[in-house]
Amino acid sequence: MNKLNSTFKIAELITKRLEGNLSLEEGHILDEWKYDSEENLALYHKLSKNPESNYFSNEEALDSVNKDEIWNKINTNLHKKKTRKIRTEFLKYAASIIVIGVSAFFLITSFPKEQNDNIALITPGKNQALLMRDKGETIVLDEFVKLKEDGLEINNTEGHLVYKNNNKKTNNEKVNYNSIIIPKGGEYNLTLSDGTKIWLNSNSKLRYPTKFIGKERLVELEGEAYFDVSENKDFPFVVKMNDIHVKVLGTEFNINAYSEDNEIVTTLVEGKVEVGDRLRNQKEILAPNEQYCINKHNGNFKKSQVDTEIYTAWKNGRFVFQNEKLEDIMIRLSRWYNVEVFFMNNECKNIKFSGDLARYDDFSSVLEMIELTDKVKFSIKNRSVLVEKLY
Repeated sequence: MNKLNSTFKIAELITKRLEGNLSLEEGHILDEWKYDSEENLALYHKLSKNPESNYFSNEEALDSVNKDEIWNKINTNLHKKKTRKIRTEFLKYAASIIVIGVSAFFLITSFPKEQNDNIALITPGKNQALLMRDKGETIVLDEFVKLKEDGLEINNTEGHLVYKNNNKKTNNEKVNYNSIIIPKGGEYNLTLSDGTKIWLNSNSKLRYPTKFIGKERLVELEGEAYFDVSENKDFPFVVKMNDIHVKVLGTEFNINAYSEDNEIVTTLVEGKVEVGDRLRNQKEILAPNEQYCINKHNGNFKKSQVDTEIYTAWKNGRFVFQNEKLEDIMIRLSRWYNVEVFFMNNECKNIKFSGDLARYDDFSSVLEMIELTDKVKFSIKNRSVLVEKLY
């Protein structure tokens, strides 16, 4: 079996395992490949965790090699008759994305590399997102898109996706849902059909109806977003994070709800919100400049007065830290710059820093500012960052 055919075989086996259709013999084949090298194991876990968002990193890597040749090989094996610019059919199923991920890994490593490619120029994040529509169509928002759907106009310009409702009649209409996915190293703005404006941070996902029908305006969030809600006292706006709901009438607030974090943090800038834990039947009302932190695992919560600028500066192009642990700082930086961070020891993680940095600076410039404290040293190889404490 040649290398290319083997690539597609592995992609097929990963897809079967995700679907739960892998036979015992196929499982042995996949495990043998998976544990053959550290690179294979890392790739397997990366694709299995979130195949659709990893499309972006594969696209970035493919840009650095002979992309036309690779796409020709992949398209031949996938029996594609044509490729639309927005790649709608290509991304229709997660299986196709896994094929791309594995194929990109093998095909890219077969091309000659630059002599000094282990020192990567790590640039800041940019406007990039996937729009997943109700019927399975997926659109890459890297160019102008104009759509019409049930009295709606949907278009985007310069990192801003807008839903414009031209039909005010909403009774007894079917609800269609869209999702917008922001990868690591990405950000995007969104205006919903009711006029609510949302800023989405890197590594985030928002699911929302194209039109709001019923008793409330409900959206579902994973990750971080800033909301400027269009006021409607008779039609409350609700942000759902599993059992945690934030209910508002018209206000501005920030929610940090990454799946890998232990807490969901709601920071109110203006207006009034109600944060509710439906699992434990507890509610709390927030006033401006108040923050509510709730532990997702045990329900413990803390309400406090805060400087909201620290928690909302990201949407205005800044990183603001105030006596914050380096571990938490590096988590935020890793999402924006799409890097992996490794600490030489646990002492590094607990060193605290304060600062105000430009979000659109190159990564090396940001690290240099932290190194000026003479507390830590950073080493970069490819997209991996090693953190070492200075004694």
